[in-house]
Amino acid sequence: MLLLGLDLETGGAFNANMDTNFITEVGLVLWDTEFAQPVEFLSVLVKPTQAVSPESVEYTGISDALLARHGQPLDIRTLQPIAKLMNKADYIVAHNGRDFDRPLITAAFNQFKLKIPATPWLDTQYDIDYPRPCKSRNLIYLAGYHGMVNPYAHRAVTDVLTMLTILARYDIAQVITNSQRKWLIVQANVGYDEREMAKEKGFRWQQDGSKVYEKCWVKRISEDQLTALQQSCDFNLTILEKF
Repeated sequence: MLLLGLDLETGGAFNANMDTNFITEVGLVLWDTEFAQPVEFLSVLVKPTQAVSPESVEYTGISDALLARHGQPLDIRTLQPIAKLMNKADYIVAHNGRDFDRPLITAAFNQFKLKIPATPWLDTQYDIDYPRPCKSRNLIYLAGYHGMVNPYAHRAVTDVLTMLTILARYDIAQVITNSQRKWLIVQANVGYDEREMAKEKGFRWQQDGSKVYEKCWVKRISEDQLTALQQSCDFNLTILEKF
């Protein structure tokens, strides 16, 4: 099976609306699951039409000066090699891809009236059943948990290689099955004095991935986890979204 690991770095301000964010780097790795090895790479720095935010420079190291010297315009010539690799793969894999990478790369294809390949996506943030002691889905944390150090964290190709190396330790058939699960965003109905109860159960203030839910504690769970979570909580839950 061929998997295409994909990661995007962006230059917008942190927590900015996705509509105002923009791509500064694309990293792609074609991965053969039979050999658990990368077989093809594509890495592109993208020269944007606006300045990179200070937060993004600090986070990725990708500055306006770097992009001015080494970046390429985001256009059909940039996107066609990406589409070619997407068509080669059985699945595209990204970490938080459904909420971040997929909408951004789809918008780029739409901008130039290109049809994005219909290759199905897997998301290593949500589709892998990590062991219970694994307390975070952050990629840096996951690398450490699995005994790895990414020397260039928040650079696209090295993040992809880290993600795929982690994925190779799990049953890909189960990950594919998990990708078909129905998901819920649930709210913990707690007051200010009870907020620690929500945090202990893995709820986060206002945010799931890149999406913001105003003034509430939220958590993403699969539909079949709802009953068990409700029974384990000393507070009620409200379903905010199903997808």
